[in-house]
Amino acid sequence: MSARTTFSLIALLLTVTEIQAQNFDADSVYYTPIPAGVEKQNHRIKAFQDTIKNDKKYSYFFTLQVGSLIGCNDCSEGKEITFASSTIHGITIGKKLRTGLGIGLDSYYAWHTMPIFGSVSWDIFGTKNTSALFVQFNYGWSKPWLNKSRREYGFEDVEGGRMVSTQIGYRLKYHDLRISLSVGTKYQRVFANYEYPTYYYTEEGLMVQGTSSTRTIQESMNRLMFSLTVGWK
Repeated sequence: MSARTTFSLIALLLTVTEIQAQNFDADSVYYTPIPAGVEKQNHRIKAFQDTIKNDKKYSYFFTLQVGSLIGCNDCSEGKEITFASSTIHGITIGKKLRTGLGIGLDSYYAWHTMPIFGSVSWDIFGTKNTSALFVQFNYGWSKPWLNKSRREYGFEDVEGGRMVSTQIGYRLKYHDLRISLSVGTKYQRVFANYEYPTYYYTEEGLMVQGTSSTRTIQESMNRLMFSLTVGWK
């Protein structure tokens, strides 16, 4: 093989190698656009996964409620506006039913009470995953104590009574946060032993204090309640 022939073969080999390298580089940087529907499909899949996550049959929730109690025991003296608060921890069953246990602190003109109660609510329109119109029922027992002025008048040995509350409200949903406004009624019963002195006159006409008497007094408070509630899930 002559030198000229050898040189021609080497030149041909280099040319073929360069062409293959150029084709490889072109393929490596070639851009294939993602179909427009794929991104939407991925979004639908994520939304579906979130829905499945939020549709658990049982889920935990808690709420913190503050509000005002409006009413009177002796309406001749005018209406009273006092304070009410409570917190509830419970579970959501399905999409509409909520049940839990709560504790609160209520203030009345002559009394303060700490109710411990069970709570049930139902979403009339909407579900736990949306804003909703709901009704709520609370029932329990309260530990009461008198304010200072009532103790000075001889009220002793107070006892708690039942507490009943009904509400209707609208709940707004923002991610896992829940905010609701509601109106309803609250009924509270308490008991107290009232000790009062007795007097009698001696033959000499002197008034003498005798043995004190005790009488059990029952008070029932019915109030209109407006409240704001903030909760999680």
